[in-house]
Amino acid sequence: MLKQPIFIVGHPRSGTSLVRSLIERSEHVWSIGREGKPIWERDGLHPSRRGWHSNALDASDATPEVAARLDADLLAAARRPGAEWSVDDKLDYLDFISAQGPQPYYYDVPLKALRQRFPGELPEGPPTTRDGGELDEITPFCFPPRGPRPTEAELADGIRLVEKSIQSCFRIPFLQALYPDAKYVFVVRDPRTSIGSLMDAWLNPRMFFSYPVPEPLRIKGYSDVFPWGKEWWNLSLPPGWRDWVDLPLAEVCARNWLAHNRAVLDAARALAPTGNSVLVRYEDVQADPVATMEAVAEAVDLPFADAWGRRDLPVVMTQTVPDPDKWRRHEQEIRQVLPLVADLAEEAGYDRA
Repeated sequence: MLKQPIFIVGHPRSGTSLVRSLIERSEHVWSIGREGKPIWERDGLHPSRRGWHSNALDASDATPEVAARLDADLLAAARRPGAEWSVDDKLDYLDFISAQGPQPYYYDVPLKALRQRFPGELPEGPPTTRDGGELDEITPFCFPPRGPRPTEAELADGIRLVEKSIQSCFRIPFLQALYPDAKYVFVVRDPRTSIGSLMDAWLNPRMFFSYPVPEPLRIKGYSDVFPWGKEWWNLSLPPGWRDWVDLPLAEVCARNWLAHNRAVLDAARALAPTGNSVLVRYEDVQADPVATMEAVAEAVDLPFADAWGRRDLPVVMTQTVPDPDKWRRHEQEIRQVLPLVADLAEEAGYDRA
């Protein structure tokens, strides 16, 4: 069974993968090693089964049947996090499986390393099923955890699973109904770097495709750039997304930041009196991971791990090396939309300027 699961909640490209990787250095947690979309969106919970409204779910969706199915699927996917994959490890694994058909360029490996090991023409466009449909997984595809599955005795005693999915921003009431004893780590990030990273995600020709939506997209800077840009929505699907289909890409990303972080801050405020949550800023994780993890460990009831005493951070990468100034590639467009997010940015602890 699951006990006190730890949900990491933040907008896409906010640093939730980094926080998850840090928590997974604890010997007391288990992981599914990837985004949970394939698990959460089965059996009627996919947006297509709900009028394409959004990724939002509430307590009424947490039926006994849904709860039992989710428990079974999460427990079946649980592994010990194990050692982190090196770039060479990833390339060796892709060497093995690419002979069986999977395309290496849709995996989370530095692009330069991929090109050295797998020369040839780069693929572009969303990866799909054999009939051209949506995959359960959102690229970049991840690598499985290396540790063992829980034993029957461990399952009977209850395991602590760490889970992070970008859609969770809009599902806190649903998660609370399913797991009343859950702990939450909310993550926020500076809107400038966030919006820049979101724009890079939308403009990546191989990554982050989530849904072929029924509403035609006319997003300037995306729909007029790629042949798939008139149909494929990227990352999570926030409430109100249909109102954004005629906006420029920078504004779509700014409104994404606004919608996700409004939900995050509201949930963090509501849960603060319970002592079952903590709100962290990505910048604080980068600047002082030891102090940040001390606060996280206390909030989620984990013993402080020796590994958190190191200042080295896991490398979370999507084909390009992390760089705090990457957003400046879109600086002019981002500065034009910053007024949209200024109030909420200040509420999240960022300078309005």
